Amino acid sequence: MTSDAEQDPFRSYLGRPDGLPADRSHAGQTATVIGGAMAGLAAAHALNVLGYETTLYERQAYDTKRVNCGEAMTDVSSIPLAKTPENGFVNHTPEFEVQVFTGDTGERRLAGSGVFPSEHGYITDRNLVERAWARELDANGVDVRENTGISKADFARLCAESDLVVDATGQPALTSKVDGTTTEYSGRMTAINADVTGDFSHIYPRSVILFENYLGYSWVFPKTPDRANVGIGWAEDKLPDDYMAAFENACERNDWPVPERGAANIYTIPRGPSLDPSRVYDPDRSIVRVGDAAGIANRFTGKGISQAVESSYLMASLAARDDLASYPQQLYSRMRSEYRLAYVVRGALEDGRPDILGDVMDAVSGIDVEAVDRDPRQAFGRLLRRPGLLARLATNRTMVGRLYRAYTDQWEYTRTPAPQ
Repeated sequence: MTSDAEQDPFRSYLGRPDGLPADRSHAGQTATVIGGAMAGLAAAHALNVLGYETTLYERQAYDTKRVNCGEAMTDVSSIPLAKTPENGFVNHTPEFEVQVFTGDTGERRLAGSGVFPSEHGYITDRNLVERAWARELDANGVDVRENTGISKADFARLCAESDLVVDATGQPALTSKVDGTTTEYSGRMTAINADVTGDFSHIYPRSVILFENYLGYSWVFPKTPDRANVGIGWAEDKLPDDYMAAFENACERNDWPVPERGAANIYTIPRGPSLDPSRVYDPDRSIVRVGDAAGIANRFTGKGISQAVESSYLMASLAARDDLASYPQQLYSRMRSEYRLAYVVRGALEDGRPDILGDVMDAVSGIDVEAVDRDPRQAFGRLLRRPGLLARLATNRTMVGRLYRAYTDQWEYTRTPAPQ
């Protein structure tokens, strides 16, 4: 992997690794980025490279910010930091193993599995990654204003004062709160996780994800041979009555250390696309949404960090050409194949068919974990070479219906009219 100290990933994204032509400079223009997690950090970095006078607002202080979600990053090559433990990159995990079980009890059986290499994947201490990136931005001229919340009145003022406002506040976005349209999102996943200590030497440096015939999954992401992040998540309409009890049960049945309740984090993972693409750019107020605020994440896994960073780099590359009007369609077009595959595969869980999901994992095993999501042509090609699996999919009404909706772009986002 190319050293990030030698080559800036956003400049490479632009196709200009050695610099920007003079007519691409936006010196003298102002950009405000609201939300200092991964999408916001990427947006601030890219806009600063373009010459914008960039200000980044983060409501928490980076030194004390507790972030314990999204710690498995499958493409860190897009992050302009040295991949060191000091910067939060603690385990260059070589592969993600996915196991599919018939249930979540002692009677369960393994229905199938797949091993997915991870060329650019790391298990991270994400709070350290964000802290290091924010410090790097501050050192390179971005005005990083941490521990600063933005009210609705502040938002209106910033929109009036800035040439460009990037909403990277998550889901629901601050823009939605201001507009009173927070119901325009759909398709969420609730997850609970914690860092635990114990003996993970039999797994490390690999990572493991388990599907256990409920609409969700659990995981163990080792950071060292004796420390790991473990967690479990459920679709919003299939939540257990007691999150912590269900988490403890998952740890016990999978022989993972059970965390203390005070160490657990509960958070929401978007499952995108959950926002009408036309809502990600508001030219009248010069507002553009990136990351979770734009409603993008993988529909099957909820994975969204590489998607968030790409959305920010795409946004900035279009801003460089004064072509933000094409951002909604370009973003949607880039994500469409990923959405289709994830939407179809998720149907196996919704229909209670771990056998189908297990066979799918076996079919696509060996493809890089990032490529499965971001360039799923290989995955579709593997499925086409499994006539027996295709026949079973063709006789499953749920899967056929999902396939039809996937290829006619009938997604889950709510078509909420824009406020007048």
